[in-house]
Amino acid sequence: MPAHLPALLAARPTQRSLVVRHPIGYLQASALLLGIALVVLNILLLAARPSLGLHGLGALLGLGLVLWAGRRLVRGWRPWLLIIEREVLYLAPLGTGLDQPTETIPLGSIVAYSYWSRLLKYTYILQYHLRLELADGRVLHLADRPGTRSTDPAGTVRLDVLIERLNRRAKSKTGPLRRPLFFQTRAAQLLLWGSGALLAGGAGLLAVGQLVGVLLLFPPVLYGACYYLGQGDAYAAA
Repeated sequence: MPAHLPALLAARPTQRSLVVRHPIGYLQASALLLGIALVVLNILLLAARPSLGLHGLGALLGLGLVLWAGRRLVRGWRPWLLIIEREVLYLAPLGTGLDQPTETIPLGSIVAYSYWSRLLKYTYILQYHLRLELADGRVLHLADRPGTRSTDPAGTVRLDVLIERLNRRAKSKTGPLRRPLFFQTRAAQLLLWGSGALLAGGAGLLAVGQLVGVLLLFPPVLYGACYYLGQGDAYAAA
């Protein structure tokens, strides 16, 4: 190795990325759609066939899903500045009304990671997603913030710059482990078969006049859609 190479690496300018920390994903989107469907369906059933206990519980469950997914959606729009240095990452909140301190993440504390890219609809912006598993048990899900603004810091880079660095570190014995995406695993395939059985059960109940079968249709349909979209992400990350 040339003697001047360490000095050049040390002098390399700090890279910065604009990211969101809790981007809306398939789980949150499915929970939001399922929650809305449960609220609407149980209100209609309650009006047609009063049963406050069963339908009221279904409506409350749907409302809980809507509130949880809505909170994640609001948090997912908050911007963060990711400062990428040679051996450490700094994650600082941007905007007003945020009193969270800057988080320091040593690259050596990343034990595993996974990544994928997603083409955002209507804007046709390729957004990179990065999931980091840290040594203390925490999990960080980061994604490129969509679009650019006049107030963005100069010299910002895309999140794929950090992904490439993690890929290089993963090739060493002490580097982090690259994990496959969930929809590439056997568990995802088993859930797909289970969703098919649940879908058949719901259709069977509807065939004999049991309206409760409608409740069994939503989860497998939503999971099937997520599985199809997730396979596209898995192909992009390969």
